[in-house]
Amino acid sequence: MKKKLVVYDFDKTIYDGETGVNFSVFYLKKYPLKSILFLITYSRYLFLYLFKIVNLTKIKEKYFKFLESHTKKEIQDLIDEFWETKKNKIYPWVKEELQKNRKEADFVIVTSASPLFLIEKFLLSQGYDIVFGTRFVGDNQKKFVAQINGKNNKGDEKVKKLNRWAKQNNYEIEIVKFYSDSLADKPLYEIAKRKFWIKRGKILEGMPKRKTLIDKLFWN
Repeated sequence: MKKKLVVYDFDKTIYDGETGVNFSVFYLKKYPLKSILFLITYSRYLFLYLFKIVNLTKIKEKYFKFLESHTKKEIQDLIDEFWETKKNKIYPWVKEELQKNRKEADFVIVTSASPLFLIEKFLLSQGYDIVFGTRFVGDNQKKFVAQINGKNNKGDEKVKKLNRWAKQNNYEIEIVKFYSDSLADKPLYEIAKRKFWIKRGKILEGMPKRKTLIDKLFWN
């Protein structure tokens, strides 16, 4: 069965920010002492990453270590409160574009490198059909574990995850539109019928011309 998809990245595409960074700043304000002690420890791993001693997966896991001291309910309450303060950072054009997408495709999907546990509930409430993100051990379990379950959802992995989902549902898929701010999403850009570059919150047809510094540091 053939299905048409509209696919979005999330950070700097739908949302004017970096979810993980913004959430940690939000947490820092609520638990300043705990956060400062954590950041002192975490800076060591960031240093090791910059010198290619540890990989991106490892620093991403360590980045959310502070949540292991909280219950499942406490974590979800924090996430809900976070999005209540940040929902105004969704780009103004998004709501109207989503309404248009619904007439063009069978599914409107968001696929992001951000942790799934941080974005899924919020994005489903905004009207997106399916959300893919980086899974962590303990997602939807009683205890959160700061360990990535599978692979970081970036680059080629986004395409593989979409294809696995399609195979599980016996779908033949066509990406009719893809939206992103970054050439880190080149694998999805290459297979999309129409491509859109979100540049400083504005939609431009086509794809980014070159990699940004962030792309080079974190998405190679």
